[in-house]
Amino acid sequence: MKVIGVTGGVASGKTLISDWFEKVHIKVIDADKVYKRLTHTNKEMYQEIIDTFALTEKSNQELDFKSLAKIVFNDKEKLKILNSLTHPYVIKEIEAMIETYRVEDYPLVVLDVPLLFEAGMEKYCDEIICVYADRESQIERLMKRGHLDRKTAIQRIDSQMSLDEKKEKSDYVIDNSWSRDHTYHQFIQILSKLKS
Repeated sequence: MKVIGVTGGVASGKTLISDWFEKVHIKVIDADKVYKRLTHTNKEMYQEIIDTFALTEKSNQELDFKSLAKIVFNDKEKLKILNSLTHPYVIKEIEAMIETYRVEDYPLVVLDVPLLFEAGMEKYCDEIICVYADRESQIERLMKRGHLDRKTAIQRIDSQMSLDEKKEKSDYVIDNSWSRDHTYHQFIQILSKLKS
């Protein structure tokens, strides 16, 4: 089984690429979805986040992601603390999912992780695709998607490793700054190489 990492900056188009992989029946492990699921199902992780960031505990184990985002995206040290708390849980769950797909004999599995390099998860990948968009496109997409002001969008983008560094560490890059057709053409070219 070959594990393909998909990474890139926030609002760069990783989800679009992962959706296209799913449409051609390739399993996708989405680290953000794993994280959100674990905040509901893993009481220990949930409690560590609540206690560390003094968030209000809710009876249904629902995490206030907006309040948490305001805390961590305004303070790089607090973001590091959050990542150091949650990454071990997320990585353990992803390792189990990879092993399940390996046992089920899937030829390709995609690992969609925004912080692939920052979390040291590139070691699970045979090849890595970095999806990127020009900075202005990223800012505009993030403002629209997250209902954020420009300053907050820039803070979130700047909280991650630079796109140039991610591109340098990747085997393939997809430029998602232009039309969807342009992006899809790049995806198809890479897909054919991955399947060969």
